[in-house]
Order: sequence, then structure tokens, then C-alpha cells
Amino acid sequence: MSRPTGLPTRLLSRLSRQFFAAVTLACLLTALGICVWWVTVADDADSHFEPAASGLALVAAVTGVYAERRAAARERRAQALHSLADELVKNTELLTGAGFAPLDPRAPRARVHPRLVQSATDAALVSGVFSEPGHEELLTLLHRWRDGVHDFNRRLDLAELRTYVSEVPAAELLAIDEAMHRAGGRLDGLRRLRAALEELLRGRYAEQPGVAARLDRLG
Repeated sequence: MSRPTGLPTRLLSRLSRQFFAAVTLACLLTALGICVWWVTVADDADSHFEPAASGLALVAAVTGVYAERRAAARERRAQALHSLADELVKNTELLTGAGFAPLDPRAPRARVHPRLVQSATDAALVSGVFSEPGHEELLTLLHRWRDGVHDFNRRLDLAELRTYVSEVPAAELLAIDEAMHRAGGRLDGLRRLRAALEELLRGRYAEQPGVAARLDRLG
């Protein structure tokens, strides 16, 4: 089931930050007021206000720590999104560049293909920045993308090893190349995964500062 995105997401995030800030400030001001009253007008019989003030100060401190942790998590998530967007741009350039263009059937030759990068994907998955509820679709897609890139790069290693260790007939070079570029093949599958990842980042995470600007480099 899809979750609210765009303006509702930004509104909920802003209200959450305002709520924690308001609770922290209210507790601190209430504790300060009780302390001032207790020092100036209270007698020994009203000493029970002292633990009340301390309790409110502790509530404010705990709330502030929780709010700070949430803010730090949002910052780490924003950095991960920036890295994913930059990596997507780089892999798009590789997948659409001359390195993966079909061989010339009139003069096929062995070649070394560029390798797709996945360091940002690995870092995002290992760090757990998207482990909170609401990011399940992105996590699933990142796992599929990482597995697809790893498998594709490994197959490139095997194909290049085959074509470079010995003399390979032109017909076999063309067969290897055609298998890579066929509809529904590994390369086609990766391109579809890349497109799905771009669509998700644009649709759900473009409101994050810096993400849309990076994705706009894709054209």
C-alpha cells in the first residue's frame, strides 16, 4: 500500500518537528517557572515542587534528545538520497554510453565494458537509514538493483575472460553481444530497474532538498 507523499509528507514532518520543539520548550519553561516560584515564595511545606521541576526538566531533556536523533536521522537519509541520485546519474551515463553499444557486425572485436557502480546503494542498505516505516518500496528496489548490478558485472568479467584468453571467432563475439542486448536480457533488465529507481526517487523523494536537482541532470 502506498503512503502519502509530497506535500502531506512535508507537512507531517514539519508538524512533528514543531511538536517536539513545543513540548521541549513548554517543559523547560514550566520547570523554570516552578523553580522561580519555589525559590521566591514557597516554604518548606511546598518542597514537593522541587521533584516536579526536576521531572519536567528531565522530560524536556529526553524529548530534546529524541528530537535531535530524529533530525540526525533525517540528515543521514538526505545524504544517502543525494549519493543514490549521483550514482543513478553515473550509471545512466554508463548504460546509455558507447561502452554498451552493440558491436559492429562487420568488424566485431573483443572489448572491455565499463562496470556499473553500486557503492552508494551498498552504503544505503548497510547504514539502515531507510529502515523506518515508509521506505519499504525503496529498500526492495535497492536490493534488486544491487543484486542485478553485482550479477551483471560478474557476467561481464566472465565474458571478457572468455574473449581475451584465446582467439574467439567473430560469430561467437556477435553471439555474446546479441545475448547481452536481446530484449528481456540482463542489460534490458538493468535498464528497466534503473528507470524504476529513477521514477521512485522523482515521485516520492524529489521534495528532499538537492534530490530533484541531481536527477534533473538525467534530462
